[in-house]
Amino acid sequence: MSKNWSLLLCLFITVNTYAQEAGTKTPYKFSKQQYTPAPKGFQPVFVNYVGRHGARFLTKAGSDITLLDVLSQAEKEHALTKKGVLLKAMVIRFLSIENNNYENVTLLGEKEQAGIGARLYSNYKPAFKGRGLEVQITHKIRTKQSADAFLRPFAGYKRDFALVKDSDENVLRFYDLSPAYQTFKNSLSVQLDSLEKDPKTKQTAASVCAKIFTGTFIENGVKVMVRQKPVVIDAVTIADYIYDLYSVQFSIPLEMKKKGYTRDSIDFGIVLNQQELQWFNFRNGAADFLEKGAGTDTLGIQVRIAAPLLADFLNSTENTKGKDAVLRFTHAEAISPFATLLGIRSASVPAASVYDYNKHWKASAIIPLSANIQWIIYSNGKEKLVKVLLNEKEVALPIKTAHYPYYRWADVRGYYLEKLQLIHTDPTADMHQYLLQLK
Repeated sequence: MSKNWSLLLCLFITVNTYAQEAGTKTPYKFSKQQYTPAPKGFQPVFVNYVGRHGARFLTKAGSDITLLDVLSQAEKEHALTKKGVLLKAMVIRFLSIENNNYENVTLLGEKEQAGIGARLYSNYKPAFKGRGLEVQITHKIRTKQSADAFLRPFAGYKRDFALVKDSDENVLRFYDLSPAYQTFKNSLSVQLDSLEKDPKTKQTAASVCAKIFTGTFIENGVKVMVRQKPVVIDAVTIADYIYDLYSVQFSIPLEMKKKGYTRDSIDFGIVLNQQELQWFNFRNGAADFLEKGAGTDTLGIQVRIAAPLLADFLNSTENTKGKDAVLRFTHAEAISPFATLLGIRSASVPAASVYDYNKHWKASAIIPLSANIQWIIYSNGKEKLVKVLLNEKEVALPIKTAHYPYYRWADVRGYYLEKLQLIHTDPTADMHQYLLQLK
């Protein structure tokens, strides 16, 4: 093994071993799979793919800058502990990497995407006959960057990019286009309030802040300017900001290396113990589960919102338009409800209580960075079969089959047509109107 590959492998193992309790910001973990051979005579002939963008920087300046303001104010008042001083230096280093990179995919994100693309091409090579690729992205730059990295193994391959205007992203950003869904999201604060008001939230925040500030500095909150307006930042908000930066640090190991930083140079875990991390991750995951997971109802609006993506998969599988693959690059808010709508077991167990959701649902397993769902279409010249993968692992569908994980296309199509009918739509419907009228 070459020195460079050894270094990359060491870095990959280090990042993924250390990255704990990061929820949706967990870097993509691929473990070598023993895939089930297709029934005799069947070959892959088409690939239908949707994936989340790769590991990224923060989407905007906010928690990083505000946290630095608070730490700087504490330093002026001689209210920083030794760990607080170290933390401030880490935030400054973190900002030196994030500056001018907000919203972008990191170098690790590019590697995640290129790896998935290379494995897809290698594993299902008979499907790629040079007929071309249809590539769909959203208006967010990180999806284009992810697509570019994913397509590196397809060098010289004909590809058609499809980018539609912000107001018409029915297939890949459907969650932004439904007024009823936006109202639903806003209503979740009632359910999530139980976690915010749980004594453990304030206790955890106080424990974190006690490692950073001395005396009563944080007792009554800290006044800082946010977007040119004075805002009082309390202990819970400060702890949340630290956890936010902690989660993102696992996406920037290669940028840290380029800057000459060691892993310890940016490690916000110095003020977060395992129990604290678990609570932050649990709170964040609860919101993700209710907003875009199985929630309390696997046919709730947070799942029905993904009907346009399911319709697009059905239509493009039925009529491939002479392409080898359709490759879509989107966001976690599209992948999670789609997995639930498909009935993938790990994504489809509802929870009556917000305190029980993580018994079956884990954001890091379903929608990590670079999360993906693949439909691999096989044919023997007479019949078509479908194999579905979540994050490159074979998964079961709620459909009968004699050849798991392969399902007859006719059965898959029939099952999902019935499901669309159950939620009052079909693949031929105007999906923009569907989203506008969704209740």
